[in-house]
Amino acid sequence: MKIREDGIISLTPAADYTAKRGYLVTHDGSTATVSASATTRAQGVILDGNQTAAGYATEKVPVALLGAYKGTLLMCAGGAISAGAWVQQDTDGQVVTDAGTGSRVIVGQALEAATAAGDLIEVAPIAPLPLS
Repeated sequence: MKIREDGIISLTPAADYTAKRGYLVTHDGSTATVSASATTRAQGVILDGNQTAAGYATEKVPVALLGAYKGTLLMCAGGAISAGAWVQQDTDGQVVTDAGTGSRVIVGQALEAATAAGDLIEVAPIAPLPLS
């Protein structure tokens, strides 16, 4: 029996996330925290930031769970990314082009290019894949 069709949950933001649409997060079941690691697997992506900066502690943000969400997602780029490139977590909740070596976590494939940090790009997400 399916409980959720879409792999989206609502979580309390750990800080003001009004400008964090497309950022990767971890969560403890109730609170979303922007991912601060390139090697600890993120669990989801913020679909829309909280509505007011001052009221974030009483608001919820929708989070698409990586590996459970059906469809593509907007993710926030940490720099230039080519369409078709695999993307990995960065240390600030954004995604960057897969370095191809070293410890990292791949979270999807870019379906469009990013020209600069902060661009929201369409990504085909995958369940986080740690590599070393």
